[in-house]
Amino acid sequence: MVKLYYWPARGRAEQIRLVLADGGVEFEDVNWGLSNIQDEAMKEQFFEDCRKLGGHTTTNIPMLEMDGKIYTQSSAIIRHVGRITGAYSGCYEEDQLLATVEDLRSANYKAMRVFGATEKAIDEYIKVILPKHLTNFTRLLNQSSAFYLTGSKCSIADLSLYDALHVVERQVPGTLDKFPRVKLFFDTVGARPKIKEWVDSEQRKKLWAFPSIVEEMKGKRGGGTSTHWIAISGVVALTMFMFARKR
Repeated sequence: MVKLYYWPARGRAEQIRLVLADGGVEFEDVNWGLSNIQDEAMKEQFFEDCRKLGGHTTTNIPMLEMDGKIYTQSSAIIRHVGRITGAYSGCYEEDQLLATVEDLRSANYKAMRVFGATEKAIDEYIKVILPKHLTNFTRLLNQSSAFYLTGSKCSIADLSLYDALHVVERQVPGTLDKFPRVKLFFDTVGARPKIKEWVDSEQRKKLWAFPSIVEEMKGKRGGGTSTHWIAISGVVALTMFMFARKR
């Protein structure tokens, strides 16, 4: 079976999972368990095992094991899996769209307090940066020759965008409602049988996800009801960030 090595979290591996799932490829998430996510010894052992498995050619994850071979780097992995499932054409236009989605994903991450975002930066993200990105994707979707970004077929660019929009919905709930074409896209991709099956799966429920930045702000101001959960989420996210930087 295909194995995907990553933190016990959605993170940058989630777009890979979506491409695998939509393509009907069964896979196993290999990690050291969500309940142990802050266990330094288990974490270090996991990364050491990954380095050995990868022939010491990589210092980070996600890492994919498929047909006896090891693949690294999320952007390279998603393209490789897309070629296998038929969701990646390899053309410049699709690569350009993937890069545009990555701009949104990077903006998502920069708006998180656990990654150093100030209240001012978060406010700017919500009011200026995020609407700019969603307006751009509205334009790109409307310009397409068919429903998806690349036409009538759901590509890795579409699945990558769906993942980034999932983060948006968690960060700022209800935002997509203000962008009907983007919301329609999000709902339609989410309704694809194999995507829905993955999103609703017990396997996915075992993976940690970033918290709402709106709730983070409420918690900081003392008005939130989930401060304890936000604090735990913050520790987990910061641990992921700092551990990745060391590598």
